[in-house]
Amino acid sequence: MLAGYPDILLHVLAELRGAFLDGADNREQMVELLAAQLTDPTSVQMAYQDVVDYSPQAEDAVNLLLREHGELAEAQFSREYGAIRQMGPAKLERESPWVYPESIAELLYYNGIIGRGFKGAGQNAHAIIYLPSDVAPWLPHPQNELAGELPVKPVAPPPASRLLSDPDGFLLDAGTLLGFVYSDRLRLNASGPHPDDVDRLIKRLQLPFGRNEPELEVRLALLLHLANRLGWLRRDGDAVQLTQNAVAAFLDKTRAEQRRTLFDAWRASPEWNDLCRTPELECVEAGSWHNDPLQTREAVLRLFGHLQPGAWYSQADVIRAIREIEPDFQRPTGDYDTWYIRNHTTQEFLKGFERWDDVEGALLRFLVRGPFSWLALLDMAEPSAGSDMHISLGRWGGHWLGSDVPQPEEHPAAAITLSEDFLVTLEPGVSLADRFRVERFAQWQQSYPTFIYQITQRTLKRAAERGLTGARIAGFLRQRARGSAPRVLAAVERYDAAEPIQPG
Repeated sequence: MLAGYPDILLHVLAELRGAFLDGADNREQMVELLAAQLTDPTSVQMAYQDVVDYSPQAEDAVNLLLREHGELAEAQFSREYGAIRQMGPAKLERESPWVYPESIAELLYYNGIIGRGFKGAGQNAHAIIYLPSDVAPWLPHPQNELAGELPVKPVAPPPASRLLSDPDGFLLDAGTLLGFVYSDRLRLNASGPHPDDVDRLIKRLQLPFGRNEPELEVRLALLLHLANRLGWLRRDGDAVQLTQNAVAAFLDKTRAEQRRTLFDAWRASPEWNDLCRTPELECVEAGSWHNDPLQTREAVLRLFGHLQPGAWYSQADVIRAIREIEPDFQRPTGDYDTWYIRNHTTQEFLKGFERWDDVEGALLRFLVRGPFSWLALLDMAEPSAGSDMHISLGRWGGHWLGSDVPQPEEHPAAAITLSEDFLVTLEPGVSLADRFRVERFAQWQQSYPTFIYQITQRTLKRAAERGLTGARIAGFLRQRARGSAPRVLAAVERYDAAEPIQPG
């Protein structure tokens, strides 16, 4: 749709939708950059809400197109919702029809929600109005067309300033774990990883955490659990080493495949018990009770899969709906009296259906802010004053849970910068494979907002001991890094352990 638009219309769409085109060097890149932002679920939802607030009739127009599978003859659409005046670039600039649209059709068109095209040939040729196929899945569908059972209605999308989404934070931490085990030391004791080594690993994580935060403990435990489940780690005496083939296979995947690998590993793990990892709860080993984490996980994923991808919901409304239609999602026998679960703070045992919100509700809230968010299933937004957390089944979550949505396209920033002070800076979008390569010859310095590594005499010596020559390192930096640092490249290339390099 955008490829046929004049430049002025591309810039108008960017301005109306809050999109950024600064990173585009040419028209083709500008179209790709704009398309990626205009098809973002939250952007679509906010644009839809804006046009509906401007004219409630816009909702009827979109619903009509949705019922007609996304397109309608222009003549038919125009009878109800007006025409889109045809203008060239000069007239567009002169009249600015997006400022005062003359019809519902123009309102939707200049906000990037509908397009105009042609279909058929000869006498059957006719103009059509359509919803772009990568926009339609994120629009609120008519209630009677929602393929689901949860009696919950969407809410207005939150402003961008309240979004908490970090779809790659956990994935970046997985890359950090691999780099840490390669270049540092993860010792083991009777109860698990050595606390001092864990402290050093925490400093490398992408998100800032306090050492004693319960959420951090669970996040780290899940990260290590998935690393073990995927075969990345092997025990070597009292320490952990990487399993070369399994790690290489993971690093060779695309970022989309890596994200899906982590999600699938969690989804299929019978050993990871989300209920007993919920920070507010303690599972007590008493009696003969047990829960089935796989059955619970699949039940909850099925229920959340009924949400419309891209739409926003109140977390409280979703949990209330689950209690209404399937309260026994983790207790198929309806047994609320023999499970030994207590409140972590008060040590009070939580028995009886009347404590549903303290157990099932606590589990659902933890899944939302924990694994669902960490593994890119859900997007989240901070509540406004007096409201509840807002959640949305993201584009990856919708795709994984079987919704009819396109697989997301990704255009992550992937710049590596080499500077004259021997620092290597990597943006978060750099592939995990390239970051792991940098980890082999440089020392970690920071992880947020960008990853920074320092090339030193010691790191080059370590690299040489592991068979990585200065020439190979310099070749990698020439190929991947931007910026000019010829002195650094020359020093690395002629590296000799007997001739120390002098950073800066």
